[in-house]
Amino acid sequence: MFSVRRGAQAALGMLIVQTLTGGAVAAERVTLPILDAVTLKAACTQMLADARARVAELEQLPVADATPERVLDRWDADAIALEDIVGPVAILNNVHPDKSVRDAADACVLELSRFQVEVFQNEGLFERVRAVEPATAAQGQLKKDLIEAFEDTGAALPPEKRARAKAIADRLTALNQEFERNIRENPTRLTFTPAEYDGLPASYLERVPRDDQGNIVLGFDHPDFNPFMANAKHEGARQRYYLAYLNRGTPRNLEVLDEIVALRKELAGLYGLPSYAHFALRRRMADTPEAVIGFLNDVQSAVADVEKRDVEELRRLKAEMTGAPLEQTVIHRWDLPYYSERLRERRYQIDQEALRKYFPMPQTLDWVLHVSGRLFGVTFQRASVPVWHEDVLYYDVRDTASGAFVGGIYLDLYPRDGKFTHAAAWPVRGVSRKAGRTPISVLVTNFDRKGLTHDEAETFFHEFGHVLHGVLSETEYNAHAGTSVQRDFVEAPSQIFEEWTRRLDSLRTIRDVCADCPVMDDALVRRLNDARRFGQGILYARQHLYATYDMALYGPEPGRAMEVWTRMEGQTTLGYVRGTEFPGTFAHIAGGYAAAYYGYMWAEVLALDMLSAFGGNLMDPAVGGRFRRDILSRGGEEPARVLVERFLGRPVSKEAFVAEITGTR
Repeated sequence: MFSVRRGAQAALGMLIVQTLTGGAVAAERVTLPILDAVTLKAACTQMLADARARVAELEQLPVADATPERVLDRWDADAIALEDIVGPVAILNNVHPDKSVRDAADACVLELSRFQVEVFQNEGLFERVRAVEPATAAQGQLKKDLIEAFEDTGAALPPEKRARAKAIADRLTALNQEFERNIRENPTRLTFTPAEYDGLPASYLERVPRDDQGNIVLGFDHPDFNPFMANAKHEGARQRYYLAYLNRGTPRNLEVLDEIVALRKELAGLYGLPSYAHFALRRRMADTPEAVIGFLNDVQSAVADVEKRDVEELRRLKAEMTGAPLEQTVIHRWDLPYYSERLRERRYQIDQEALRKYFPMPQTLDWVLHVSGRLFGVTFQRASVPVWHEDVLYYDVRDTASGAFVGGIYLDLYPRDGKFTHAAAWPVRGVSRKAGRTPISVLVTNFDRKGLTHDEAETFFHEFGHVLHGVLSETEYNAHAGTSVQRDFVEAPSQIFEEWTRRLDSLRTIRDVCADCPVMDDALVRRLNDARRFGQGILYARQHLYATYDMALYGPEPGRAMEVWTRMEGQTTLGYVRGTEFPGTFAHIAGGYAAAYYGYMWAEVLALDMLSAFGGNLMDPAVGGRFRRDILSRGGEEPARVLVERFLGRPVSKEAFVAEITGTR
């Protein structure tokens, strides 16, 4: 009846609607209509009324008649009807250029959240799900997932605790919306003089806005922030931009995060658990906070000395370039991108800005589609459909061998005001073989229109991995579609895809779609990978800090978010940066990655291990086909470890991950 979508979809939400009848069997294209604020409100109201009517019908089913067909199949059909509105609303909430539509979507998301809590606190529905006797593995997994969702929402709690669990869930949804909105709609703009922007590439300076005095005016989009931090010679300018960026959540978000943390702690207490981490992890691969802490301790042991070595190398370079005595030279966090870039230029002759010529847009998009098509046996066909902004592209996805329609993808690639400011994939419409339903995924990024750095190309492949996980899913039930997997696995199918930007055999295939595009040679690829290995200590030490901070906030004794961060960052090699409020920008743990941020590194263990199956040929369609069949198509129909070990034919190994985080792979 109502989707229990796990993984990235549960965390990010969904967006948009379809133009065919809700949940009907669809052999061909289904597109997402473009809703204005009035239509969105009306659709949301009607959807909730219809959904409540379906709940009432299922409640009337005699418990003795609770078969898989009458309960689980019905649940699937009703979840699909709900998703037809939830999907559009969630994406429009993040990308629509009209603020009135985003605001209407905000309100609808809150109502949808309240309704889903009602559903999973409904004792009558809970009783009927428990009475089902599954006949297939997919039915058994769906029953298990539904029971856990009922339990986690409070259906098994005493009435007074159940009511409090509902109030907490409603408030958490509103707070998470506010947290993300405060970042997304922050109007702050910074002005930098010619002296302050010295060192920035001409292509950057040509595209960014200026005031009437010739100063550049920047916001917080990644295409503005990242190149500035990596190339601006003026340390004071980098410091000013860094401080502003780490305060873009505004002081209000610190209050919001403190309330979120307190409410999640209270929620865990309703179940007699000592922390929210205990509550959340019992449904994940890691299973317990102790297992996560052990994993993070292993990471810390591996990277601690590497980080110190990396920082010392940058400190020496800064002293040399500034002419200051080494003993008086200090590396600050706003120095890291700049001096890392200079070191890579000197030692490896790698200039990220110069690499944009190898990844021009839109040719790089064509290349991503080409690599995906060859590997996974699909074809992408551009089509003209209604979109929410003129920049948005749509493609049909078809199975190359059979010609059968698989699903659709939308791509919203370039920055604009009011849009989601990072990069993410939304699986807005999940597959269901039971209902003959085809999937849709949406990719949202903020790329430079002229071309990508190599780092940005990695991001493109990473997020497109999520898109493929959604659109190539073939699960029996909608609740298991695509990225609806255990949270500490959800990043693995996207992390593995980053490797296709690091190997010559895949990089050179850009010529298949762009005959005039320059292609990296073997020497450049080797230097690029050597350059990437430098700084792994700094990178993974930071990831370790984020993950341990997340676990501390959601542990038995959370503390106030800013105080905990100040203390924990203060204990690191580079220390706490006075005047910054990073927790107010950490949307991951305010939302669906609470007590789950470790999952990025946990999933990378799995991704790098699965990569071994490709051996020396990343473009091997036989292995790609097996990956599609054993991993991408399976969604959440089975536990993640079962899928991975079946694909590998052996237990998981951490060897490749350890080599990666220490820069020795």
